[in-house]
Parts: sequence; C-alpha cells; structure tokens
Amino acid sequence: MDDESKAQQALDSARSAHHRLDKLEDDVKDIHELAIAMSGMQAEMGNVKNDVTEIKDSVSTLKDHPAQLWNTLIVAIITALASGVVGFVIAQIH
Repeated sequence: MDDESKAQQALDSARSAHHRLDKLEDDVKDIHELAIAMSGMQAEMGNVKNDVTEIKDSVSTLKDHPAQLWNTLIVAIITALASGVVGFVIAQIH
C-alpha cells in the first residue's frame, strides 16, 4: 500500500468520525432539551400535587361540616329535653 492510499484511508476515516460526532452532538442536544423539559414537568407535577392536596383538604372540611351541624342539633335537642324534664320535676315539687 502506497502513502497516497494510506493518506486517503486516514482522510476517509477522519471524515467518517466527524460525521458520527456531528450526529452524536445532535443527539446530545436533543437529550439536553429533553432533560430541561422533564425538569419543567417535574415542577408542574409538584404544583399539581399541592393543588390536589388542597382540594382533598377542602372536600374533607366540606364533608365534615354537615356532621358538625347534626351534632350541634342533637346537643340542642338533648339540652332542651333535659331542661324540660328538670323544669317539670321542679314544677311538681312546688
């Protein structure tokens, strides 16, 4: 193999390597952009999680409110009945 042939092979090999490197640079750029997009999505998912937690807390509060009203009503009825019984007993004693 003569020197000119060896030089041509080396040149072809270098061109091939440069072509592969150019493709790899594009791939790395795409991966970097994807990583940035995923980072943004992760932040948005954190915000969505916080919103869902707030909604769950609000629903729980709303769900418990009628039970609190019912309990207050029961206490008021028992108090009224007890007052009536005590008043009746006191009225019978006098």
